[in-house]
Amino acid sequence: MNRQFKNTLRDRLGNYLESKKSATLIEMVLIFGIVLLFIQVVTPFFQGNQMMQQGVVWLANVIMIALVCFGQWLRRSNFRDLGLVLPIWNWKIYLKIVLWSFLLFVIALLSFILGSVIMSILTGTTAQPDVDNYLYLRENPWVFLVSLLGVYLVSSFGEELVYRGFLIQRISWLLEGIKFGKTYSVLISAVIFGLAHYTWGVTGMVQTGFMGLVLGTFHIRYTNSLIILILAHVYMDTLLLASIYLG
Repeated sequence: MNRQFKNTLRDRLGNYLESKKSATLIEMVLIFGIVLLFIQVVTPFFQGNQMMQQGVVWLANVIMIALVCFGQWLRRSNFRDLGLVLPIWNWKIYLKIVLWSFLLFVIALLSFILGSVIMSILTGTTAQPDVDNYLYLRENPWVFLVSLLGVYLVSSFGEELVYRGFLIQRISWLLEGIKFGKTYSVLISAVIFGLAHYTWGVTGMVQTGFMGLVLGTFHIRYTNSLIILILAHVYMDTLLLASIYLG
């Protein structure tokens, strides 16, 4: 009886999320609200410790991924429905994926640089993202390698799953029937993605916003698979962390 009750409750909540746009909106607000609250409450306990503060952000991303997965579980859906599809092994297909991901990386990198150029023009000075929270990487090869693995999980994979797979899909559904609804969903997700990097300063938010715009546009225009986006994000994160590590 208890198991039947749980299944019934799950189905009711899942059906409610599937059928009510207001419920989906509340779901999105709760996910990002909980994560932001967690960061704001826990980070002050590690004031002055860059590595632990970054660890809090990573843990927040893990929580966000878990909440997205919980919503999928309620809906009796899986990662495939969010675009996380791994094609059957074929070296030609995987070579094509790698080539597309590298091309997307180059375009995303150019958009990232464009964000810096625009901010430099607006401010009249050389604008760069504030990445001081990553300075602990310098001259720490083992910390650098561990950080890379952590970033690949919570940023390269997690951010594409959440901001492109989850967020664009949910916003598109909320804007269903509205002209250019998918275009608006990409714009909104890019803005949220940029704001999520508020610790990088205004320049960092603009840069990541432009990057999110490129990744989101590619996602809805050319493929519903996140694999290419995740690989492109991996290249971006590797370049970023390596540049900080090398000073």
